[in-house]
Amino acid sequence: MLKCAQIGLIGHFFIKYFYCIASTSGVSMLPTLPHHYGRGFPPLLLVSMRHRYGRDVAVGDIIVFEHPMQPRQRACKRIIGMPGDLVCVVTPGKRDEDVGKEEDPSKEFTTFRDDMIRVPEGHCWVAGDNLDWSRDSRLFGPLPLALVYGKVLAVIFPFQDAKWFGWRSALRDVAGSGGEPQWVSL
Repeated sequence: MLKCAQIGLIGHFFIKYFYCIASTSGVSMLPTLPHHYGRGFPPLLLVSMRHRYGRDVAVGDIIVFEHPMQPRQRACKRIIGMPGDLVCVVTPGKRDEDVGKEEDPSKEFTTFRDDMIRVPEGHCWVAGDNLDWSRDSRLFGPLPLALVYGKVLAVIFPFQDAKWFGWRSALRDVAGSGGEPQWVSL
């Protein structure tokens, strides 16, 4: 009985402070994260708990967080802006002549926005990679870093979609022409 309690305690400590496996569903992170597999098995992600509460996260990282509008539900999005960054809140793929032509204008996340926002201290700005189908900071505003659950390191299931996101940010600085840094996605 004591041995089982010790194993349980060590397992709990490992999952709470080091790594855990989380599942995801939905199309907001396509094509980066798979939607579902075969008979509805959700994709499994390796999540680093070292980044809990937004520690050492950067622009380009994919994070798991508690959804600010739906408590006790977790979501997975990419960080677009950190505290102090200016982010442009624009609905992609929409043109001025498309405004008002949405199929259901009552849904806030489908409306056209064209704002510039400074991310407040203690917050980050998140967005899904599939912006047309993502409910993200464009809907609920800046995400408090205290809601960050962890950073996604890898897709581990389904095996044909397995990939490693690495320890560093998904963006890297490359020398551009004229000495200006350019950010490219890896």
